[in-house]
Amino acid sequence: MQMEQQPGPDVELSIVVPIYNEIGNIDPLLDRVRTTLDDIGISWELVAVDDGSSDGSGERLDELAKSEHRLRVLHFVENCGQSAGLDAGFRHARGHLIALLDADLQTYPEDLPKLLDMLDSEGADAVVGIRAERQDTGWRRFSSRVANGVRNRLTREDIQDTGCPIKVFRAEAINSVKMFTGMHRFLPTLLRMEGFTVKQVPVRHADRTEGQSKYGTWDRAFSGLRDSFAVRWMQDRRMRWRIRD
Repeated sequence: MQMEQQPGPDVELSIVVPIYNEIGNIDPLLDRVRTTLDDIGISWELVAVDDGSSDGSGERLDELAKSEHRLRVLHFVENCGQSAGLDAGFRHARGHLIALLDADLQTYPEDLPKLLDMLDSEGADAVVGIRAERQDTGWRRFSSRVANGVRNRLTREDIQDTGCPIKVFRAEAINSVKMFTGMHRFLPTLLRMEGFTVKQVPVRHADRTEGQSKYGTWDRAFSGLRDSFAVRWMQDRRMRWRIRD
């Protein structure tokens, strides 16, 4: 199903944030997005997708939206996962540009201007982050390097940090991608399959100070491997044709 931009006020940037049980991070997330983007004078909206939270995150988002009209809240009936949250956010975003952030604040909203600048200066269709000096455990850093290597080998790609959650896209580019469960890990590759250009840039990374990670190492490893084979299949089966002049 083709994604369509929602009618409404003209917005330069939509920030899509899937949220599942992140009650302690919601207020600082909104504050930091507001400060960062108001400082650079860009019109924006934050599309928060409440993924069936049970800790009061959804209620807090609704409360904040009463006084911040640029916060738009979507509520899932039940927990559906990160890919579904992104898909819903993309479909409801109104911006000419669409950014992704995680609600855990391990990547910095303050790095969004850097990605936006590169998108403009390089004429790219997407800019994705590379987490520099990751503030994770040694095991998590190791497992991430292995996962990145396996995915790149299987998909014949060069994306240095497929799991980095901070990204910026032109709306027409990300709207061309067909989303499936697990495909959020392969967005740069899926964009390149559609003929769009993707740039990479180092971004900052911080310790998680509130809430808990929703992912384990082994569940990500097995699902990521399966999805890598699926993407490789799509790459190999992609149709390429041109009409002769």
